Amino acid sequence: MKAQSVGVGFHLVDLPQGNSMVSNPFQSGSNLVSDLFTEIPDGFSVSKLVDGVWIANAWSADSSTWSNPLMSLTPGEGARIDSPEAYQWFTFGKPLVGSLNNFIPQGESARGSRLAAGGLISADLGFNPPSGTTVGGINPDGTVENPAIFVDGLWLPAEPIISVGQAVIINSPEAVDWEQNFAVEGIENPLSFAQQPGDLALVEGGALTLSAEAVGAENITYQWQLNGNDISGATGSVLTIDAVSLADAGQFAVLASTTDASLRSSFANVSVDPVVVEPTEGPSLSVALDEVARRVNFVVTGNIGEVYTIEATDDFENWSRRASDLVNETGTVTHTERIAPRRHRIFRAVIQN
Repeated sequence: MKAQSVGVGFHLVDLPQGNSMVSNPFQSGSNLVSDLFTEIPDGFSVSKLVDGVWIANAWSADSSTWSNPLMSLTPGEGARIDSPEAYQWFTFGKPLVGSLNNFIPQGESARGSRLAAGGLISADLGFNPPSGTTVGGINPDGTVENPAIFVDGLWLPAEPIISVGQAVIINSPEAVDWEQNFAVEGIENPLSFAQQPGDLALVEGGALTLSAEAVGAENITYQWQLNGNDISGATGSVLTIDAVSLADAGQFAVLASTTDASLRSSFANVSVDPVVVEPTEGPSLSVALDEVARRVNFVVTGNIGEVYTIEATDDFENWSRRASDLVNETGTVTHTERIAPRRHRIFRAVIQN
């Protein structure tokens, strides 16, 4: 796409009563939802799809507050609107320029064009999805539209059309970048990354530190993302998590922005392995068979002071207690069990708490 100049823009989006899907088409300050949507009715809500769950941000006219005041909606992110009445959304800001990547995670996500443009999602807006990807929307009554599916290079039954400011629900069989480019004569994206975040291999409970540095402009702001979703409060050039969990594994990136431009870093792949807890060494159990007396003599070897219970089972599921309160005073404890008229039985020694 080419144009003669670019500065600021605005767009009006007519939203129906009930549900609809929107996407922020402009870079508008910090892109806070509270700044993007004004003069809205009581009960108006904006929800973002994060890891398959809709996270809501509702407006209360009584208290003049949002339930999630830090929620943002960056260009290309999609959101679900639930409005108690028809609403005309007036959105304005600076169109993004240069090479624009919109991360599409595996599974469901809500996305729109990062360009302030509408058209056919692939032919006009550059989305090249993997085969099996579906794209659909939400009806005003909250039901899901019948999605289009991309199979062997074709959209069936027809290629989806996205309007400016509209989002869709994309269900992708694998993670992919939606790559777009907006070249404007005489205007280039001034931002570049002098430092990119690097891959990490961590163990659950360990510390995570990722760093990035964008250059080329003043007053650069940062927003870290995990699998394409904003991380709340992660707005510095350095991201730290004191103790990672298994849910923190994935693809991290940071979005650097100014009032005029935006650029995403390369992805840092972070793996988090579970902590392997080695079982404490238990007592050993040896058996001697006295066929004449038809008895089994058990010798439990362990630490002095331990107290044992002897248990038995026929099926490894139901254990019955055969002896208890066996105190280890010398390093070993002996227990004798009469052989029952059975062909099979398993025994174990358990340390009593």
